Amino acid sequence: MNTYPPPLARKHKVLPHGLAVALGVSLLVAALGCALGLLLPAFATDAGAANIGQKIGLWLAGLGSAGGLALWPAINRTLRSMELAMAGSHDGMFEWNPVTKRLVVGQRLLDILGYTEDFLPTSDAWLQIVHPDDRELYNKAVTAHLKGLTRHFYCEYRVKAHNGEYRWLAARGLVARAGNKSVRLMAGSVTDITERVMREQHSQSLARTDHLTSLPNRRSLLEQLPVALTQAGANGDMLCVLCIDLDRFKNVNDTLGHWAGDELLQILARRLPSALRSIDVLARQGGDELIVLIKGLTDISEPDYVAQRLLATVATPVQLGAHTLQLTASIGMALFPHDGGDADTLLRRADMAMYEAKGRGGDQWRRYTPDLDAALTQRVTLENRLRQAIDSKLLQLHYQPQFDALTQTLVGAEALLRWTDQGQSIRPDVFIRVAEESGLIDSLGKLVMHQSLQQLKQWLPALPNDFRLSVNLSPRQFRASAVDQDWLVAIGQHGVPCQHIGLEVTESVLLDADGNAIQALARLRQAGIEIALDDFGTGYSSLSYLRMLEFDVLKIDKSFIMGLHDQAATHKSDRSTAVVSATLAMAHKLGYRVVAEGVETAAQHAWLCQQGCDLVQGYLFSQPLPPAEFAACYLNRTAAPTPT
Repeated sequence: MNTYPPPLARKHKVLPHGLAVALGVSLLVAALGCALGLLLPAFATDAGAANIGQKIGLWLAGLGSAGGLALWPAINRTLRSMELAMAGSHDGMFEWNPVTKRLVVGQRLLDILGYTEDFLPTSDAWLQIVHPDDRELYNKAVTAHLKGLTRHFYCEYRVKAHNGEYRWLAARGLVARAGNKSVRLMAGSVTDITERVMREQHSQSLARTDHLTSLPNRRSLLEQLPVALTQAGANGDMLCVLCIDLDRFKNVNDTLGHWAGDELLQILARRLPSALRSIDVLARQGGDELIVLIKGLTDISEPDYVAQRLLATVATPVQLGAHTLQLTASIGMALFPHDGGDADTLLRRADMAMYEAKGRGGDQWRRYTPDLDAALTQRVTLENRLRQAIDSKLLQLHYQPQFDALTQTLVGAEALLRWTDQGQSIRPDVFIRVAEESGLIDSLGKLVMHQSLQQLKQWLPALPNDFRLSVNLSPRQFRASAVDQDWLVAIGQHGVPCQHIGLEVTESVLLDADGNAIQALARLRQAGIEIALDDFGTGYSSLSYLRMLEFDVLKIDKSFIMGLHDQAATHKSDRSTAVVSATLAMAHKLGYRVVAEGVETAAQHAWLCQQGCDLVQGYLFSQPLPPAEFAACYLNRTAAPTPT
């Protein structure tokens, strides 16, 4: 005989007996108390919720008595409050018998998942729609609570909805135990947290994704690499880190604008994965530097083939509007476990190998070798020594004279920096490159500026009227400071006329998209300083850049002069002759005087004179000399010594 009032009997007709009803309602109250403490203040804690639930359970257990029947109005009010609380919170509700595995879910939970009717008779059926990747987590959470290891059950996991998509749910519940502490029932509520999880995942994705290329960023790489290293170590596999840097990428930004550089990176980010496997990782380190993580290697030569494919992919022409670009790249690689056992070491050594490839001209790859560590140590040591030398003014200028090609009359000199440290002569191309890479070039440039102006001031009474002292400027000096202001102020301080000063720049200065360098050089030229374009023909600029700035002098690079009348290489000599002849004709048409540097033979000198070259300089006449020697040799007489 059913002793329950009809409303409760209908609601719990699936339960077998009054004890189950008591347990079920008490647990639901307890579980709701945990989740909805704001609605039922007494349920603010698990203990409070359990206490109230136990009391209602005792009431229900005594319903067979006349006194118990009097409790139905209060219980119905409690159940009604529970229903309203669940509706207001949009939570679903469940009851589960761990012994029989019978599962009862409320309509709200079915609505969350998009099902019209309850098709989940047991927990096994429920487990089938739990995401396979989340089943272990879900089972562990349930088991822990059933064993009494947790005060309540809680788990966030994915469940397949009626439309085939997975929804994220947050489930919470409590168990009821019999006198022997065996579990009789578990009940609780379920909240749809899909939107919250999606927001969190989107936020995390943004934090780990490069916004320009949509590739994983450095943060993502640093999270994935240690995991990959652990897996490789456990499996006995090799792993390789490749550092990719685009050669002369700055020229793209400077000539076409940063929009072109950005679009080029986006195109490469779409192309490069075709040279990799699906399990490999391509990430953007920053700027034009990319990192590739190759997993699961079994052959030490595999990275070489990957690097070759990457170089070929980078070299594929790219069309940007009206411009067709073809880039190259430098790649460095470090192999686990041979070259390092941790992420920092592998990244650092791959980077070192990349710079080695770039130093060899680019468009190639290099593996890390132990001698690169020694090279890095030498570079750091050299940088520290250079810094001390600049502070102590230990670098000195030497001066190589320049002569009129026909009359061999002294018309100027080029100031060339020399450094002898601990009895060792350091090559200028070595320490100047270190200065540029380390940021010391601004200090070094100012040292040269003041030293050359001071020397010019000292020589001024003995100089010919048309004498000019030429000083080289690094393109990076224009980024570090206002070069024009520095020079004009220093010239005023030293009291030297601008007509005796010449400044030499390379073609790369013209690749300044903002025009700061060009404007600075124009202001210096307006002040009366001679501007020379040095190393003409060896850069990456176009002849169209000659229209941007009016020069006074064009210097033909010594690499072309060396090829003149080269008996050992007739073809090379013919090409050099053609290039120099064309350059002389063009320069004179534009109104430039031409200096041929690196003249070493009388035959070269004679040919240049025949072609109308204006000025010559080179070892045929004199090597760069210390100030005292230069003054003794040339300031007391203006004619060049007879070439021998």
